[in-house]
Amino acid sequence: MLYGGSMGDTLDIHDFETILKGFPVEGGRVAVAVSGGPDSMALLWLLSKQTAYDFTAHALIVDHGLREEAQEEADAVRQVVSGWPNVEPHILRWEGAKPEAAVQEEARNARYGLMADYCHAHGIQQLFLGHHQDDQAETVLFRLAKGSGLDGLAGMRAVQSYSDDLTLLRPLLEFPKSSLVELCEQNKIQYVSDPSNRREEFARVRLRRSAEILAGEGLTPKRLSVTARRLNRAAEALDFYAEEAQKNCIIIKNTDRIEFNYKSLQKYPEETIFRVVMTAFVHFNPESEYGPRMEKVEVLLNDLISLEPFRKRTLGGLIFERDDKNGKLVIKRENGG
Repeated sequence: MLYGGSMGDTLDIHDFETILKGFPVEGGRVAVAVSGGPDSMALLWLLSKQTAYDFTAHALIVDHGLREEAQEEADAVRQVVSGWPNVEPHILRWEGAKPEAAVQEEARNARYGLMADYCHAHGIQQLFLGHHQDDQAETVLFRLAKGSGLDGLAGMRAVQSYSDDLTLLRPLLEFPKSSLVELCEQNKIQYVSDPSNRREEFARVRLRRSAEILAGEGLTPKRLSVTARRLNRAAEALDFYAEEAQKNCIIIKNTDRIEFNYKSLQKYPEETIFRVVMTAFVHFNPESEYGPRMEKVEVLLNDLISLEPFRKRTLGGLIFERDDKNGKLVIKRENGG
């Protein structure tokens, strides 16, 4: 169902243009993920009204086909935004059989895959997402429940590389959902209410209910968002020093093999070595969204930095060998190298 209305003051277009200047935005064409909800509709409307950049916003509306009314809603959203300036709407459909388990996760993966394919086909290098402060808080709580480390608890990044030719941009992370709803209602922007956001079988829906209780104890979405931003700042610093360590210690790096000067690498803090090891998984599997579980990598790391002899092993499709005689750490593909 589509909603609309009018309320009081909310996020101002001039404030948004100031925020936008802090992002790596270029002219030409950009893409915007549009679910039809108040967050993505507010973002698309703000982008359509901005004057700092000359671009066409490709509004990517994904029809997952998971509900009977989904196609009708996607068509309705397209009709609403088709008259907005500098907006070119497109509906992307998730074809084929649908999963019976992990529905939200699979739908998310399909959504990002469809949008990334569209961007690649049309030479678009920036994809805007309407994630807001409440989403950030929810992400932090979800990852905390899963036992994530510092990087996970840093939440979503405002600027994030999705692939070599696509960057995700989240300019609304500092704003609560309520302010985006107000913007829609103030400017009579229609939006969709997705009933799946109220279904208790989904973990994120249950977490939202927990978040309401935590907020009553002072752990509000705003405070969680601030914590995520501070942790993100720390993560960026750690990544910087891990990159420096890698440059200083690397001997060989190609598509099948990486060799490090282990005697030099072991002088760095444990967290730095951990991050250097994690970059190997990304290097050999750049298209994979998920690497090995952190617990397994930590066990590997503990053995790597131990003074005891290291037993060659495999993890995440990679072979790890520590050559103590020559002072090397060798990481290579399991299927050769």
